[in-house]
Amino acid sequence: MGIDSILENRKNNQRNKMLSVIRSSEDISRNDVKKITGYSMTTVLSTVDEMIHDGLIYEESCNDARVGRRPVWLRINPEGGYFIGVGFNRSSIYCVTLDFTGKLIYDRGQDIEKGHKSAHKVISLIKEMIHEAVEFLGDKSEKVVGIGLGVPGYSDVNAGLAISYSHIRGWSNIPIQKMIEEEFHTPCYMDNNVNVMIFAYKWLVYHGECEDMLFVSIRTGARVIPIVNNQPVSGAHGFSGELGHVKIKGGSRLCACGRYGCLNSEISDVAIVNKIIDGIRVGRFREICELVNGDMEQVTMAMFADSVKMGHEDSINLLKQIGGFLGDTLSMLVNIFAPRKIVLFGELAEMGDLLLKDVRKRVSRDSIKENSQGLEIVASEFGKNLGAMGAAALVMQKAFEFGEERI
Repeated sequence: MGIDSILENRKNNQRNKMLSVIRSSEDISRNDVKKITGYSMTTVLSTVDEMIHDGLIYEESCNDARVGRRPVWLRINPEGGYFIGVGFNRSSIYCVTLDFTGKLIYDRGQDIEKGHKSAHKVISLIKEMIHEAVEFLGDKSEKVVGIGLGVPGYSDVNAGLAISYSHIRGWSNIPIQKMIEEEFHTPCYMDNNVNVMIFAYKWLVYHGECEDMLFVSIRTGARVIPIVNNQPVSGAHGFSGELGHVKIKGGSRLCACGRYGCLNSEISDVAIVNKIIDGIRVGRFREICELVNGDMEQVTMAMFADSVKMGHEDSINLLKQIGGFLGDTLSMLVNIFAPRKIVLFGELAEMGDLLLKDVRKRVSRDSIKENSQGLEIVASEFGKNLGAMGAAALVMQKAFEFGEERI
C-alpha cells in the first residue's frame, strides 16, 4: 500500500469515527467531537467542514438560554445518503430503504408463490423490488450508497457467491453480488440472511455499541449469531451459527441434513407444521384439522399460535415440548457465552411469553447462576422485514464502518 492510500484510509477512518460519534449523540459540538475522538482540533475542523460540504452532516444552532457563547450542534443529514436492503427466504422477499440516519423510509414485502420458487424467478423478483426502491427515491437515487443482500442458505461472502439453498430450485453457485452490481451500477454487499439481522441491532438499536447478546433466528432452521465485545462472531465461510444441527436429548426425528435428533427437526417452522400434520393423521390436533378441512397443506405456524392461545391441549403440549428443547439448547449457550440478552426471532418467537416463560425457567435452572442472573430472554421487536433492515445496515457497516475500530 502506497503512502497516498495509507493517508486516504486514515482520513476515511477519521471521518467515519466522527460520523459515528455524531449519529450516536443527541447534542454534540465540534469541541465535543474533539474530546471524544482525541483528534486534534485542526483535524476535527477540516473533517467537519468537508462533511458539511458533502452533505453528510449539517449545523443547528443551540436555542437554549445560557450564559456565554451558544454552541453549534452537528447533526446527521437524513438526505446524506441512502441504504437499500433486501432479505429473503423460501417464502418471501422484503426490500427496504434507510436514510442516512438509519430511519426506515421505504418498505415492501412480497410472498414467493409456489410456482416461482426457482432461482431465475427469485432473482428477477429481487431486481424488480430494488428497481422500485430506487424509483421511490427519484432524483435522490444518486445518493444510494449501496445495496445489501441477506441471502439464505450457504454463501461465499468474499466471492459474492450464493452456494446453495435447497428450498429454491436451481439455487447453486450464483454470482448474485456481481449480478446486482451490474444491474444497478452500485456497490453490493452480501451475507447470510440471518447474519445480517444483527447489524440492524448493532446500528439501529445500539448505535454501534452492542451489549453482549445472542441473536437466535428460528424459521426454516435455527441459527445463532453471538455478539461478544461488540463484535458479531461468525466464520470466514458463512457456515457458523448452525444451531439447528446441534443434537438434542430426546430428539428422534429425521433432519433435512440426513441425521436424526437435530434441533431443527424439533423446533423449526417446518418441523412444527410436520408434527401437527403427523398428529392430525392419528386423531390429534382436531381443532386445527377442522380449521383446514383436512387439507394438510393449509396448516401454518399462525394456526398453531392461534390454537395455543385458545387453550387447545395438543397445541399447548407441543409448545411445552418445543420450549423444553429450546431451553436446553439456550442453557448450553448461556454457559458458553455468558450473554446479557438473548433475542429470539421468527413466528415461534412471536408467541412471546406463551413460549418464553418456560424457556426462561429452563435456562435459569440449567445454567450457572453467574451467567443467568440478570439475563434477559426476549422476542425481537422487529417485524418480518428484519433481514432487509439488517442488509441495509450491512451497507452502513461496510461503506462507512461507523466507528468500527480494527484490533
